[in-house]
Amino acid sequence: MKNKINRRNLKISLLFTAAGIVASTFAAMYQLDMFSDAIKNQIILQLGSTEALIAIAAVQGGIITLISSFAGLIIAEKVSLRLNFRFDKNSLMIAMAIGFLTAAVIVLSDRLIFVRYLPPEIANYEFSLLYLVTGILYGGIIEEIMLRLFVMSFFVLALWKFFSRGSDRNNIPGWIYISSIFISAALFAAGHIPFTAQIIGLSLPVLARTFLLNGIGGIGFGYLYWKRGLAYSMCAHAFTHVFINLISAIFTLGR
Repeated sequence: MKNKINRRNLKISLLFTAAGIVASTFAAMYQLDMFSDAIKNQIILQLGSTEALIAIAAVQGGIITLISSFAGLIIAEKVSLRLNFRFDKNSLMIAMAIGFLTAAVIVLSDRLIFVRYLPPEIANYEFSLLYLVTGILYGGIIEEIMLRLFVMSFFVLALWKFFSRGSDRNNIPGWIYISSIFISAALFAAGHIPFTAQIIGLSLPVLARTFLLNGIGGIGFGYLYWKRGLAYSMCAHAFTHVFINLISAIFTLGR
């Protein structure tokens, strides 16, 4: 039985890995598009070409996705967290709502609070298909596998083993899941710091923006993973990027 479960987990992980390779390719292309000419020239000097960076990113993304998904599936089963790729209209509507609210917070915060700290190319919206596809694929697949399936599941398991050994996996206290949601959300936000530093630079307001705008999404996505399954946290994350573009376009047209 255990071997059968491991084979199933490996098959799922390989499917996730294929998606992760594609997502990482788009993410690398988007990063290159955002880099200055000076950074691109450094990459060419170090790697020989910008295409080499894309290839390396694709391989790294595939490896990270494979390890995170396989380990995450094993851990998630131990703490009653699930994938749940069955269609559920109510869950999909909740995922869309969380995606919309997350996008609204991100766009409005940037326009009303953080705009003075952002360079024009970030503050001024311009539709980018590459950004949209990257957000949907990389955010919706790789980040959810790493931060929810693996990291959040890991912290649920660790907190359960340390603080609630008397409960079985179907009766893990809610505070453990909630704590793990906030921990993974904070790590999700922290993971955006290096890229933010390269593109914008770091200051206290920019750091606050990074944690607020990325952390708020992580809380909503974590809740969905806990209550509805990973499929719906993935959907919410993907919807967030769709709604960011829609809301930003509406503001731009309304000028």
